[in-house]
Amino acid sequence: MQNPKTISQKLKTLNKKLYIVWGFCREKIMWLDNDWWDIDLVTDATPDEMKKVLKIVWDIWQKYWTCIVSEWDETFEITTFRKDIGTINNRKPAKVVFTDSLEKDSLRRDFTMNSIYFDVDTESFIDPNGGIKDTQNRVIRFVWEASDRLNEDALRLLRYVRLKYKYNLKDASKDYSEIFKKQVHLLNKLPVERLRQEFDKILIWNNNVEALQELKDIWFLKLFIPEVDILDTIPWNKWHLEWNVWIHTKMCMRELNKIIEKYPLLIKEGDRGWLILYYTILLHDIAKANTLTFDESWESHYFNHENIWAEIFKEKISNRLNFTNNQKKEIYWLIKNHIKLFLIPEMKKLKARKFMMHPLFEKLLIVWDADNRWRIPVKDWKIEQITSIYLEFKEILKHKKFLNGNDIMSRYPELEWRKIGERLMMLNDQILLEDGK
Repeated sequence: MQNPKTISQKLKTLNKKLYIVWGFCREKIMWLDNDWWDIDLVTDATPDEMKKVLKIVWDIWQKYWTCIVSEWDETFEITTFRKDIGTINNRKPAKVVFTDSLEKDSLRRDFTMNSIYFDVDTESFIDPNGGIKDTQNRVIRFVWEASDRLNEDALRLLRYVRLKYKYNLKDASKDYSEIFKKQVHLLNKLPVERLRQEFDKILIWNNNVEALQELKDIWFLKLFIPEVDILDTIPWNKWHLEWNVWIHTKMCMRELNKIIEKYPLLIKEGDRGWLILYYTILLHDIAKANTLTFDESWESHYFNHENIWAEIFKEKISNRLNFTNNQKKEIYWLIKNHIKLFLIPEMKKLKARKFMMHPLFEKLLIVWDADNRWRIPVKDWKIEQITSIYLEFKEILKHKKFLNGNDIMSRYPELEWRKIGERLMMLNDQILLEDGK
């Protein structure tokens, strides 16, 4: 808090105030651990006034009255109180007007919990819209009419779902769900990147299963990932406890939440690494709708669904959801191989070891574990067997030294370039097959 305090003291020389809004306020009221560095600052000072006493690094979105300020080698985004007039594509205000009124600034905010102001100087809350009471009661409520707030910025629909399940909040009105259904189509006007940013945050929270169900109920999935939305129409078979593939997908998602807390194998990328796994689980069975067949006893089957899925993903979903090239490659590989993992104990040693050397193999283990947790019977022994094979191989791999092209050229100078590659592969395969250190 020291740096905002310093900024506040400088603004005070102009008889201006500094306030903190958004996450800091709601989490402080909820008695949650707060990322003190992750704060949003607002002031009644205009950008020109701020420039008189603060070091302005960058005027961003000048028409939105926002500046980046540097203090003690840290940067802070400070926005001047404003009124938003009109809307462009249900996302941005058509016009922004400066105001020195905190109350008027609060009326443009989305939820009452986000319209609480913390006075940096007095260290006290200012609450013009009843946000403190709502936050204490774990209620999420729009400032004024929900439909108007969504017309101004349709992304608030996804933000509503994210905050509701992040903090386990209750709806302030039973009408919200119907309003969301009527206005979810407004999200079509927004860039996919912005939708993905909010949706990604929803996926990596522990209450993601409940959030996904709400997104389905308000028709978001039908609009943006229809392949997932129809999974509740696809029946499961006798090898699963779940009634349909949507229930299975949600149960897998819940298992992944548990695995993240306990899994012995590390994923070093943090949240971004887990995000790939969540998308893999969400999408891994979408081809079952295309491969559903019944045998003579009316037992359902989904032969080759992992390969059919790969084509659906490449041709439709990956571009629609605007995945990066790396994300496309990782999700594609994980789902295409999520059945193959089961066969490792029966594979030839060389094939199995090459498979286990893939950089995504540890992620594949986690996907397979989450996917098979509810099979009948539960095959805990199988994942333990495969994990044991992998960990034993990792120990062996630590002591192996593979050859490179220079090694082959120095040993076999008579070989031509194509023969060099063939000899390199052959000798490295031999090294890979050896069990000794």
